[in-house]
Formats: sequence, structure tokens, C-alpha cells
Amino acid sequence: MQQLSTQMPSAQLRSPTMASNTSSSDRGSPGPSIHYKRLGYGQQPSYNDNDPSALPEIEHLRRELEDARIRIDRDTGVINSLHEKVTQLDELVKKQQVTISNQSKTISDRRPLRKQQSQIHAQVQSHMAMGFYPMTPSHHHHVHQCQYPGSGTSGVPPCSGAVCVVHNTLSPFESQTSQAQSQAQTPQSAYSPEYASQGGTVFDQPPPKFEIPLGAHGSSTQVSSSGLVPNFGRPSDVFSPFTSTTVSNSVDHAIPASSNGAADCHKKMADFSNRFQALMRMSEIFGQTHASLPNIFMDSHMDDHVKEYLMAISRGTKASDLLGNAATRGFFVAKAINWYLVEKVLCMTAISGFDASVDVEISQIQKQMASSTPIMRHIMLTAIATHIAAICKRPGFAEYNQQNIQVHLHRLWAYIGPLGHDAPANQNSSMWNDLHAIISEAQSLATDMYSMPLEYRFEFPEQSEPFDPQTMINRDPWVLADPSALQNTDTRVRLGITPIARVRDNSQSPGDVQMVYMGHVLLKGPKKQML
Repeated sequence: MQQLSTQMPSAQLRSPTMASNTSSSDRGSPGPSIHYKRLGYGQQPSYNDNDPSALPEIEHLRRELEDARIRIDRDTGVINSLHEKVTQLDELVKKQQVTISNQSKTISDRRPLRKQQSQIHAQVQSHMAMGFYPMTPSHHHHVHQCQYPGSGTSGVPPCSGAVCVVHNTLSPFESQTSQAQSQAQTPQSAYSPEYASQGGTVFDQPPPKFEIPLGAHGSSTQVSSSGLVPNFGRPSDVFSPFTSTTVSNSVDHAIPASSNGAADCHKKMADFSNRFQALMRMSEIFGQTHASLPNIFMDSHMDDHVKEYLMAISRGTKASDLLGNAATRGFFVAKAINWYLVEKVLCMTAISGFDASVDVEISQIQKQMASSTPIMRHIMLTAIATHIAAICKRPGFAEYNQQNIQVHLHRLWAYIGPLGHDAPANQNSSMWNDLHAIISEAQSLATDMYSMPLEYRFEFPEQSEPFDPQTMINRDPWVLADPSALQNTDTRVRLGITPIARVRDNSQSPGDVQMVYMGHVLLKGPKKQML
């Protein structure tokens, strides 16, 4: 017994749990025979798969493992997309830093600006007595004809004359300021001392004055009877392929003061010039106001039809370069609006579809105009204008006109909406309302312009075309130079923002062609080094 009592403590020390299992041991024995398996550090106890009690826990662990793998894959995709966005933002920041650096250098260096101002002042002083007029172009473009497809084009040789077109100015028709009423009104340069003293911008100037008295040609400055564009006898007609019809606006063909019909026609041409100028200014202000900042990610995810439209109007220039620069993005948006207005709104389709019989009559008249003389063309144009004026007064035309406005508004919004601050689906924003105002004005101008017996021609300066200071105005924020210097250095057009607009009056022979609006352009860097 003493020996048994001495063995019991040692058994209890080996296995403290043995006391709970003594029921299966024999009486008087030191305890059951228990086999121990010592587990090393980091080892896990093994489970028997055949044990029914362990199967639910194993299945639960498997489901948690699958869920963890799914979450890992999803998080990996999110991290990769965030890395791509960070890379794109880094590239955008680098581009913006270069742009800001260039702007800072331009602002800090005042020498080019002082040189340009001195040149402007010298030109103003030397030409103050003769005034400034835009010249008819010395070359022809790829012509877009809004009215009669039977007409063709021909080259126009250059003519001499004084030109004052300076960087970042609007058309001479836009920059002229009204003077006191006198016998003859001379257009004024935007950089004259009177303009500088006002301290306003080009958008603050009033529209030009075209009501020049007929026969007021006694001064040294030769002013055409219409008060628009002087033309010193060009041998060919930019509206017709027939050389028998000569374009001439010189004083040799001045209209007598008693010709009230011709004077009224010139007044209508001047009114069209004013309204077209205001329309182009509306589109430019829209682009500068509502164009969003460059966003590579958003621009690259635009719909395919928007990308195709933007590439078409860029005319060879990379649309991504124009959209990716904050200085040119607004101009590109304005070009997108102007192109649609010229191609879809300012044409005969403004009234077509309201009366099928009238559409057939107008179409037949147009087919007979291809080989007609100016007088016959004027008679046919008068007949067309009479039909259109009558349609505009008929009941229901106002509602039809509003339907056309809504159709154009939705079509143009599909192209312009993704380039603005507001979401394309938001049709109650100020951007939507401003675009509606532009379309409404263009539709109204279209009905009025074709209610007059005049012919219209719109042409956008083509990409890589030489800069012509007689028909173009430089609006590029980076290419700063005198217009004549840009022409001498073979500077090329990068983007035509607004079209060159011409109007022809066939009431006299030869036809009277007037350039009523100069095209605004962005430029490439000059090929030759400017001195």
C-alpha cells in the first residue's frame, strides 16, 4: 500500500486528466494506460475527415477561403485602375506645368508686347488718313456654298491696300467704333487712340456703321457704295465659274444715289453682316464660358459619334491636342458650333419641308441658275425670296420653326454636351439655355437671309493653309506676331474657328461681291524665323 501511495502522485503529475477516466480502470491499479503525443511548436492538431462532427467546420473554412480569394481579386482590379488614373493625372499635371510655365514667361517678358505696340502705333499714325479695310482674299479656299450648288469658284488675284489686322482682334467689322454723323464715315481700327482710351474689350464695342452716303467719294479714301469691302476691280467672280461676270466694288461702278433699290439691298447686306457677327460672337462666348477643363479620362471615354464629329471638324489637326489644352479647348467648342450652324442651319433647309409644292418650285429655279447672267440670277433669287417671305407669314410656320429649333438643339447638344461643365443629360442648365439661344438666332437669321435676293458663301480656312491677313484674324494665344510678319514667315493655319463670309448682289451687272466677315484662326508655329 505504501508502494501504491508513492506511485499515485507520479501518475497524477503525468496526466492531470486521468482522474476523470478512472471509471474504466481496474480497482487497485494506478490508472488506465494512456498514450500521449507531444506537439511541437507551430503544429496543429489533425482532424479526422471521417469524424462527422468536424465536417461542418471544414466546409465553413472552405467557404471563407473562397470569399477571401474573390475579395482579393476585386481589390486587385480596383488598385490597378487607380494606378492607371494616377498615371494619367501625373501626365496631365506635367502638361499643365509646362503650360503655366510658358504663360509665366510670356507675362513676365514684356519686350514682345512693347515691340508689337510700337508697330501698331506706327501703323496707326501712317494710315490714319486713309482708314483700314479688309481686302478680298488673294487665294480661294475649299468653298462651302450655302445656296446654289450650280455656282463654282475661281481664283482671285491679290490687290493692294492698307491692312491693319493684329493678334487677338476680331474682324474689322467688329472692331470698328461709331463716330459722329458726317457726310462719310470711315471705319476705325481697334487699336486707334480712341479705342485705347475707352479701356474696353473687343466684345464691348458697338456694331459697325455701314450707312455711308452714296456718292461720298470725294476724299482720298476710296469707299465702296455699300460701305463694306473695297474691291479694286478683280477679273474673276468667286461665286461663278463664268469669267463674263466680273466682281467689282470700286468707285467706277458706284450706284447712283437715286437708286433706292440698290441702297436698300446694301442695307440688307450690312444688317446680315451685323447679325452674323453677333452670332459668331455668341458661339465664341459659349465656348469660353461653358467648355470644361481638359480631362484625359473623360475625353477618351466619349461616345464614338462625338469623336467622329470632332475629328471631322478638326480638318487634319489632332482633336485631342485642341481639347487637351485649356487655351484652345474653348475655341474648338466654338468651331464645333459654327460648323454645325453653317452646314445644317444657315441653308435652305431652314424652310424646306413646310410646303412640298413650294419646295419643288424652289428646286426647279435653282437648277436653272447655273448658267444664268447676274440679272437673270437676281430675278430668280427674287422669286425664291418671295416664296420664302410668303411662307414665313403663313399660319403654322412659327410652330414649324420651333420644331426645327428643337431638332437642331438636340442634335448639336449630343456633340457639345460632353465637352461642357454640365452633364449631357441636364437640359435645364445655363449651358442648355445658351445653346438654345444660339440655335434660335441662327434659325431666325436663316429665314431672314433667304428672304432677300442675295447669294451667300461661307468657307472655313483649311488646315495648313497659309495665313492671309486680308481674310483671316489670328486668335492663337501662343503665336504672337504682326500679321504681315506671320505671312512673311509662312505661318500656317492650325484650325479655322469661324468662316469667311461673302455676300453677292446680282441686281447690277457685274455682280457686287462683299466680304462681310473675316475668318478667325488658330495658327501653327512659323516655319521661318521671324526677325
